[in-house]
Amino acid sequence: MLKKVLYSFLGIILFFIFAAMGISMMYKNEIKDLITKTANEKLKAKFQFEDASISLLRHFPNLSIEVENSSIIGKNEFKNDTLAQIPKLTIQIAPLAYLLDKNIEIQEVILEQAQFNLIILPSGLMNWDIYQAPPSDSPQEKTDQNMRISLNHYQLIDSKINYIDQMRGFSTQLVQLNHEGSGDFSKDIFTLNTSTEVEKLSFEFLDKTYLSEVKGKLEAPIEMNFAKMEFAFKNNDLYLNELPIHFDAWVAMPDTSIDMDIKFHALKSPLKDFLSLVPLLYQNSFQELQSSGDFALSGYAKGKMNGRSMPGFGMDLRISKGSFSYAKIPVGVKQMELDLQIDNPDGVPDHTIINLKKFQLYMNNQPIQANLFLKTPLSNPYLKASLKGVLNLGEIAKIIPQKNTQMSGTLQSDVQLDGYVQDFKQAKGKANGYFNARQIQYSNSETQQKINIKNAAATINPKSLIISTLEGNVANTEFVASGSLQNYVLYFLKNDKITGNLLLKSPLVDLNSLMGRSTTTATSTAAADLQIPKNIDFTFQSSIGKLLFKDLVISQAKGEIHLADQVISMDDLSFQLANASWKSTGTFSKKDHQNASVNWAFNIQDLNIQEAHKYFSLVQKLAPIAAAAQGKVNVDFTYSGELNPDLSPNIMSTNAQGNMDLIDFNLKNSPSFNQLVSLTQWDQLKNLALKPTHLNFQIKQGRLQFKPFEVQTNLTKFQVNGSNGLDQSLEYTILTDIPAKTLQSDVAASLNQQLAKLNPNLNLEKIQQALKMQIMVSGTVQKPQFKVNVINAQGNSNSSVTTQAKELVKQEAKQQINKQLDEAKAKAESMKKEAEMLSQKLRQEAYANADRLVEEAKNPFAKIAAQKIAERLKKEADRKADALLEEADKKAQELIEKARQN
Repeated sequence: MLKKVLYSFLGIILFFIFAAMGISMMYKNEIKDLITKTANEKLKAKFQFEDASISLLRHFPNLSIEVENSSIIGKNEFKNDTLAQIPKLTIQIAPLAYLLDKNIEIQEVILEQAQFNLIILPSGLMNWDIYQAPPSDSPQEKTDQNMRISLNHYQLIDSKINYIDQMRGFSTQLVQLNHEGSGDFSKDIFTLNTSTEVEKLSFEFLDKTYLSEVKGKLEAPIEMNFAKMEFAFKNNDLYLNELPIHFDAWVAMPDTSIDMDIKFHALKSPLKDFLSLVPLLYQNSFQELQSSGDFALSGYAKGKMNGRSMPGFGMDLRISKGSFSYAKIPVGVKQMELDLQIDNPDGVPDHTIINLKKFQLYMNNQPIQANLFLKTPLSNPYLKASLKGVLNLGEIAKIIPQKNTQMSGTLQSDVQLDGYVQDFKQAKGKANGYFNARQIQYSNSETQQKINIKNAAATINPKSLIISTLEGNVANTEFVASGSLQNYVLYFLKNDKITGNLLLKSPLVDLNSLMGRSTTTATSTAAADLQIPKNIDFTFQSSIGKLLFKDLVISQAKGEIHLADQVISMDDLSFQLANASWKSTGTFSKKDHQNASVNWAFNIQDLNIQEAHKYFSLVQKLAPIAAAAQGKVNVDFTYSGELNPDLSPNIMSTNAQGNMDLIDFNLKNSPSFNQLVSLTQWDQLKNLALKPTHLNFQIKQGRLQFKPFEVQTNLTKFQVNGSNGLDQSLEYTILTDIPAKTLQSDVAASLNQQLAKLNPNLNLEKIQQALKMQIMVSGTVQKPQFKVNVINAQGNSNSSVTTQAKELVKQEAKQQINKQLDEAKAKAESMKKEAEMLSQKLRQEAYANADRLVEEAKNPFAKIAAQKIAERLKKEADRKADALLEEADKKAQELIEKARQN
């Protein structure tokens, strides 16, 4: 398989060479696309490069090829992983060898500043398994079998390799790697002479670091047998810092598995060579370190490694009669004894046994003793361990001086554990002892970090680590805590989840100092590097007097804080901020390689609008008018979205919705509002006072949007609809009624002129009706644009003052005509009623007099005469009464007709 990959890769390169030699440079882009396409057809990954050049003169007679910024990016499970990133790849080939006998003779391959990320997933899938084999009977397969490849020399310059095996739990990192090798790859059996130097070599297993940024050097001839796919390292010496390790190794790759037999040892070496692997010692005046005593190291790795298994391994490490110190420092380490055995016979991680039979040392005559026995570390760890001693940090600082760092104080412990960890969870097994810390002080002048633990005390039992007190400060942040932690053994053994319930009190939490906030850049960097610890599940009942973050001062904060799965949750948290009362529930999440995100619900009472604009970037960007507004608001809303690296809101990802109540709101100090007053010529707007107003809003895709709402004021009501955006754009429509008589200046003069032409008796002062005004707001916050229209009864907007005046006069005239007619009708009706009453009274009086004459007559003749006179009187009365009614009706009709004519 290895040769197939090599053949395929070199075939792509050759295709590029001969295509470029035979085709004009004007087809360079087409060639680049063709090479990329051909490579991607042969790989289960994405291959790409920025540029390439060919020269016969640079290394004549060899053909020189340079490829710039090439990369291989995985697919499917590895789509987010870059397998290889190579800024510069140089290849020298003898072209005549291929032209004459079809042999590929590579003189040299050089990779500069290359980065390789090799990953094995928990399933065993490898990201470098990218060769896509063609069918066995394909022409390409037959060509590969007949092709002979020779390689004289290859080199990696200042490169980096990351190897992560998630299935087996170990990882290796090589930084500033320089490696070269030479040999005849055209042969199946040959010796490959290699030279390797690495500036920083690190190794981790099961989340524990065993080597940290160690220098490595290896000169190794490797016996290569491609026929059997066997490779042997014999009598080689690997240098790790100052420590030489002799090893022999045999590796075979008959199929997808790797068989290996590796042995190494460093017997009876000076202790100082081993101490060079301790970073703090090696990086601090190591040449001045004086030591005595011996150490012995041996180990092995033997077996098969594939997607299902790994080889067995083991290591023995012994230190006897060890001591070390610096000549100028009287304090040192003496009587160091160490006996450590690690053994895994079959490669199954759970079969690993770690046996620290003995560890002891004396520091300034204070003994420290420990032992550890661990088996079945993955399934159900069995642990037998003890730790007893007093550690003086001030003495450590003298023995192992660290640049820019000062520390002091004492740590004391006496603990014993014996049992299975699963039993510990059930309060079984043996676990007892204590930890104490007194006056711990740590400071680093470079990072400005200061930690002070005044007093800490904890005890253990099988189930819990009980913190009776923890008092101190970090930078300006002060705290007092107590509580208990569960599953603490598995957390320290293999980083399993630890749970806890704690009480936390603090008069001051200064997040600015914790994040190193001295400049904007520093804050942004510290915030971007902020990590919420993994594998913890802590619940805090918190009480914080004052919390500082950027320019915000939060006080009287109380509530429950929950940390789990890299998420901080807060439940029913109450606090004071910007002179307002807040209640909130929500989450803050900061996962690996992701921006922080929040999901929150807030209830805010009596928030001053200008305070809101002063402190909150969300208000500054989406409601900048708040800078000139006055008043208070009550807000109840939900908010979610990502945060920028400096923990400010990323508004384009923000989603929010809720309700807002405006209280005592006015815009008298707003230049935009004053511009609107001037444009509408409605001077009374200067005295506009809003009544409490309820708003419903949402923030989405960078815009603050309001549902249509109505604003009641001391002048009139306004109907508002619209939004404004992160780009400062404005889109609002406002409808309102303006009494015509309130208009001033040019608009009023024009209207009065038109009114005088149409009706000399009309002017704005006599008109009571209101103009329906539409205000269109557009442009930006910095340069708002207003368009004011008066709307007629049909809802159409008119831009002509003359047209508006005519319409206004028509409406007013119609109203006045109707009014006069109604008044005439009422007067006519009144006249008719009065005539009716007079005529009725006339008849009543005449009839009464006539009846009295008849009644007063004494004899029959006189009565007959009286009756005739009475009839005459009644007829005369009827005639006069009818005439009165007729006259009144005539006058009423004349009055109505006159009103109509006016």
